[in-house]
Amino acid sequence: MYRRWPFKYGLAAVIAAIVIIGMSLFANLTNTPAAPTVPTTPAVPTVEEATFAVLLTDPPTVPAGTTQLNLTYTDVLLHVIYPNGTAEWLPVGAEGTVNLFSLINMTQTLATITIPLNSTVDKVQFSIANVTAVVNEQTYNVTSLSDTFVVKVVNGAVNKTLSGVLIDFNPTLVQIQASDENDTTVYYYVLVPSANAIIVENLTSAHVKVGTIIAIGENNRVQLIRVKEDFSKNLTIVSATLTVNGNTTGLSVEIKNEGEVAFRIFGLTLRGEFNTTQTWDVKTFGHGWHKEHRVRIHPETIPFKVNGTSLVPLYGTFWKPPEFGKPFSSVIINPGESVTLNFNGVIALYTGWRQDQNPLFTITPIVDNDYTIRLMGEGFQTYTVTATAP
Repeated sequence: MYRRWPFKYGLAAVIAAIVIIGMSLFANLTNTPAAPTVPTTPAVPTVEEATFAVLLTDPPTVPAGTTQLNLTYTDVLLHVIYPNGTAEWLPVGAEGTVNLFSLINMTQTLATITIPLNSTVDKVQFSIANVTAVVNEQTYNVTSLSDTFVVKVVNGAVNKTLSGVLIDFNPTLVQIQASDENDTTVYYYVLVPSANAIIVENLTSAHVKVGTIIAIGENNRVQLIRVKEDFSKNLTIVSATLTVNGNTTGLSVEIKNEGEVAFRIFGLTLRGEFNTTQTWDVKTFGHGWHKEHRVRIHPETIPFKVNGTSLVPLYGTFWKPPEFGKPFSSVIINPGESVTLNFNGVIALYTGWRQDQNPLFTITPIVDNDYTIRLMGEGFQTYTVTATAP
């Protein structure tokens, strides 16, 4: 019996030790600090991008005998409003030369870029570096009414992953006939554009390739016509006067924007029959220097560019008036606003390098004749006015 006591107490000691060790381990586990939580990086939302093409179409109005109208363009920019509300002028890196005759009922891809889906392209800007025309197999330099154009884009939301902007340049090539000191007929040319731009979505993968020329879709053609019609409805010529006093011509055109968006005007043309008087100095033996005059009836169209609210006649490829120094020329007419454009002075064509160099053509409307005023800008509008004496 005495031998069982040591075993009894030894077993109890072992059990007690196990309990103590277990409690100690449990206490240590509860006091051990938790492993640090590794922060997770929030997922960056993926911005879906759209492939966006810049397309040009151009049904030009040209004189008979014109076979080429070559335009060199540079500095194409898109005004993009991004989904987060920020905006910028985005260069697209497009430049080159295009024969506008190749774009009758066709479109040509000038550039392709990517922009975030659900952006808005509300304006497009481009510059004209050079224009030449081939008329009756002879090449002529052409003076543009404005060297830089900013055109509003109608319904500019970019909602498709393959879409673009279609620029409808639609210029008129004005031919001005004159004679030099040898009585040889010479011609001057001025490019007077109207321009619209729309978003197009029914594009194919072929439109992505720069330089591609594809027939314009019927839907796009209808949309461009609708935009021009809306321009004619919303921007109206309220009144106009045309006066002739000797060699001085007065022209005043009141324009009102009755629509809901702003419109931009580059200039206008005055079309009809004009008197043209050529004057130069002639020296006759025994009589010294005297003035000689010759009267002709031409040209058919006088182009005017806009400089503020003033109208500046634009002719020729030699001497240019100081007002022509500005590369960009337009006037913006806001909704509900009326603007009156004015010219009062001598309409003259200088065939020399300087303003005071002969021969000089003085051009005047003919009293009681009717003339057509055509606004040039984002679309066009026409109005008939009769020339009167003061």
